Amino acid sequence: MQSKPKRTLAIVSVSVLSVLFVLCLAHAENIKIGIPSLTVTMLPLAVAKEQGFFQKEGLSVEIVLMPAALNIKVLLAGDIQYATTITSGVVANIRGINTRVVMCFVDRALLDLVGNSEIGSIADLKGKLIGISSRGGLHDVVMRRIFAQSGMDASQATFITVGGPGAMLASLQAKRIAAGLLNPPHNFLAYREGLKNLAFAGNFVRSPSTGIVTMRETLERSPDQVRRLLRALTRAQAFAKDNKPATVAILKRFVRISDDELAGKIYDYHKSAVTPDGKIDAVIAADTIRDSLQAEGITKEVPVNQVFDFSFLPSR
Repeated sequence: MQSKPKRTLAIVSVSVLSVLFVLCLAHAENIKIGIPSLTVTMLPLAVAKEQGFFQKEGLSVEIVLMPAALNIKVLLAGDIQYATTITSGVVANIRGINTRVVMCFVDRALLDLVGNSEIGSIADLKGKLIGISSRGGLHDVVMRRIFAQSGMDASQATFITVGGPGAMLASLQAKRIAAGLLNPPHNFLAYREGLKNLAFAGNFVRSPSTGIVTMRETLERSPDQVRRLLRALTRAQAFAKDNKPATVAILKRFVRISDDELAGKIYDYHKSAVTPDGKIDAVIAADTIRDSLQAEGITKEVPVNQVFDFSFLPSR
């Protein structure tokens, strides 16, 4: 049996820890991170939130869902402190806005080129309507690269803006478009409906699609906050890699699916593209900038260090 003094000490210790925990929550920095959709490429945010990694870094993080086209605009307005659409962040930078990409969640596009039942190959897309999510965005860049590496020119098809993955899948099913890019789970749902996998975009494009984008002013004004945010997300990436069952459970809640088989496929699909340390190499970074310049019709030299800054990531 525990003596009375020892029991008292234990009670006092628990009380002190509880008070400290409440104080930590009260003094947590509030930050907002914009995301374009509830997809697996946003998994590090969901894991960091559910596993308490943000909290341990003294951060209270609100994840704000908004259209991809607004992510950088809202960041620029100061209504969020961080965005997650890397391609849009790169485009903003080459247009003269002081955005910086400070972490990459994946190093290739997690998208499948999916065709309707009348399309047998990429070559069959000549003269057809191709769905993309936005002009100058990731889909636009990826489709141009797929065409180029397949010996075709983007002018041989017509790219039309369809919108999000749900609208893209519906357009494919209705044959309003011949093909479109779908991310998980929509690509796997499409195959269940008999639609065709024409290509994995990651085999054509080594380019980061999601990560953390912020303003240069944030790096200068709040460097410690940036480091703590990236430390929490790096821990989340490591946790997700080593803990599939727990991560799949988080993924199901985050993307709002109940299908265990589907969630497992999405996890494996995503894991193959995750960056080991939040960085991409200089060649991929330069290619990403070049693709955005071409998509925007801008002819100028943009150095990698003007767009990407990985110095705030934790050292390995």
